[in-house]
Amino acid sequence: MSKPAIQIAKNVYRVPTMGSAINSFVVIEEDGSVTIIDAGLKHAYKKIISALDYLGSNYSDVKRILFTHSHSDHTDGAPKLIERLGTPKVFAHEEEVKYMETGENPPRDLSHLAGLFFRFMPFGKHEPVKVDEAISDRQILPIGGGLEVIHTPGHTPGHSSFLFKENGVLITGDSLVNYGFARYWSLSAFCTSFEQSKKTAIKFLDLDFEIAGFTHGPHIQSGGKRALKNFLTKRVRS
Repeated sequence: MSKPAIQIAKNVYRVPTMGSAINSFVVIEEDGSVTIIDAGLKHAYKKIISALDYLGSNYSDVKRILFTHSHSDHTDGAPKLIERLGTPKVFAHEEEVKYMETGENPPRDLSHLAGLFFRFMPFGKHEPVKVDEAISDRQILPIGGGLEVIHTPGHTPGHSSFLFKENGVLITGDSLVNYGFARYWSLSAFCTSFEQSKKTAIKFLDLDFEIAGFTHGPHIQSGGKRALKNFLTKRVRS
């Protein structure tokens, strides 16, 4: 049986909410305060609560929930999670706030056949989540010794990745996904601009990290930047 929370660095834990297919992350500070990154699908809050219990954190210790973007597999667990935890503050990129709060999905990339097809599918909304604080590119948040916001639009307009500068951990969000032995782009059907998503991921090459965490797929504990560099240089700078 897998653990409810998997430590990937000092005070940073990956929480598998649907196997490793969808992950949230938990950060525990030295004073015990907790930040959660992403809330998963509707029932994922149960897995996140189990992870907090496993880690010995009180629900009142959760001070923030930080979102990479507004898609339902990242936000639908938030209402129940917030209800259980009390009043943690919600953070999202300034260009993602309107989608977070209205429940409307960002526009799809209609330049790709997949985007054209999926716009007719019977889904398109997610659970609305009120944002308490809008964040911006290169902002340093007081999380895990200093968490830098890396705006990586394309998957959605306000999609953000997060760099733990002290621990050398990068959370890619949906800029890249990891299927264990290979990295991939997110599906074009779910991007606002597939080409922009590919181009902004090149920012990862200029960051200092060793561990790569993905919201879709297992993390890479060692050689994370090398693995991402091998993928990106072959597909972006060639």
